[in-house]
Amino acid sequence: MLRRWITIVIRQQLKIILQKLFPEEKITIDHVPREKQGDYSTNIAFRIAAQKKAQPYETAQEIASRIQHPMIESISVHKPAFINFTISNDYVLEKLLGEPEVLDIGKGQKIMIEFVSANPTGPINIVSARAAAVGDSLVRLLNRTGYKTVSEYYVNDGGKQSRLLAESIRQRIRELNGKTVELPKGGYYGDYIIDLAKKIKEKGITDLEKIREYAIEYFIKEHKQILHKFGVEFNNWIRESAICKKGRVDEVLDLFRERDLSYMKDGAVWLRTTKFGDNEDRVIIKSDKDHTYTYLLVDVAYHLDKMKRRHDRLINIWGPDHQAQIKSLQCGIMAIGYPGDTLEVFIVQQVHLTEAGKSVKMSKRAGTIKTLVELLDHIPKDVVRFFLLMRSNSQHLDFDLALALEQSDENPVYYVQYAHARIKSIIRKAQEQGIEYSDNFDNKIIKEREEIVLAKTVLKYAEVIEDAVRNFEPYILTYYLIDLARIFHYFYQKQRVINENRELTQARLALINKTAETIKSGLEILGISCPERM
Repeated sequence: MLRRWITIVIRQQLKIILQKLFPEEKITIDHVPREKQGDYSTNIAFRIAAQKKAQPYETAQEIASRIQHPMIESISVHKPAFINFTISNDYVLEKLLGEPEVLDIGKGQKIMIEFVSANPTGPINIVSARAAAVGDSLVRLLNRTGYKTVSEYYVNDGGKQSRLLAESIRQRIRELNGKTVELPKGGYYGDYIIDLAKKIKEKGITDLEKIREYAIEYFIKEHKQILHKFGVEFNNWIRESAICKKGRVDEVLDLFRERDLSYMKDGAVWLRTTKFGDNEDRVIIKSDKDHTYTYLLVDVAYHLDKMKRRHDRLINIWGPDHQAQIKSLQCGIMAIGYPGDTLEVFIVQQVHLTEAGKSVKMSKRAGTIKTLVELLDHIPKDVVRFFLLMRSNSQHLDFDLALALEQSDENPVYYVQYAHARIKSIIRKAQEQGIEYSDNFDNKIIKEREEIVLAKTVLKYAEVIEDAVRNFEPYILTYYLIDLARIFHYFYQKQRVINENRELTQARLALINKTAETIKSGLEILGISCPERM
């Protein structure tokens, strides 16, 4: 088990230094591009100059002259008014090789993250797979940084879609028996329905409700199996039917009535969501003969159940087809007496599979589906997860099948993994020669540019983790790991680790060992393996 370690955040220390000079200001610290002078930069001089009605560049020079700290090697001012800090090599190495410190952002806050929650009406497709990769990585990330995070999968085992599924299967059974088929409008037409119909026919199940129950259980089992193969395990699997049996829907309806927030219109029951900022009121019980509950009503009941389980924060990760439902659900939550920000919803955008430069269509109902099962049959789990995490949640993602199948350093997953494997190979070779790495060396011996750049990049890991947590964006970590691997490979090309200078060899072994630990830690958060040999 990899030990939990995160080194001190230098960026935060710089903020503290500046905050003492300007206690009323919000301090921003950015990384300096590698081709520029310095490691970190602040734009505080612009705001101070505006307040004093002074020249920004002169203000930046004046601020720079007031800053002194042992970790800062030098300060430079760059037009129009940026103040850049270069961190001393001694300080970098001291922090890199010292006792690790845990980055406790969450401070024990309890968070529930619900994700995937695909209807049990067919295999998990690649869009839901992206939500699985993002959600699972977020759970790992938050648990690593002081949160107590619970993952949950909501099984919609009731409602219209499950009935359409059952009727689609029944019609396929009729077809297998040589009878006329009348597939339902909006039903499911893929080959997987025919395969399931064959299984149900063999079992002699003919009752529509029994067909529905069998199909739901079949797909829930399939979802659990493929998610396990994908490296995703949920703390809870919660069913819509269980929420209803608990009486949560009745509780919600009673709350709406007590608050005079529901009313009858055109034979349906409506909720006054406009009172909470929605653009129109919403139907919660339909006017059909069965008085069917709408998704909104059951979803509010489900979220009431979540809140009764005493979480500090609720997060849902949804696909883009649910964007329009966010506002009405948040209004429904406010209607039962909870703050609007009780629930945060993150939309994970579409995935476009590309093959030979052309888009591959995906449709669960039409049968041209590209499922997670199919992807994992052809592409390793590590590659699929890494590729699905290489864009911000809000961006559409192009999944390049040809690149994913490439087993070379052109493939970013292998590029990162190979960096770790190469380091482990070097360490093994040193051990065979009787050389062990040591953290106890004169810092002055590490002085080459490639060494220092590598050390500083490893130290940025804590800041990358912090950014990923604050933004709920695991993709930030994927790009950091690619960059770290690139910097290590460049260092390895330029500097011999095992050389005639034993002290230098031990120092460089210590440096690359920290690099390997960082790569392994990052890949573990992403749910990706970290082989020691490739």
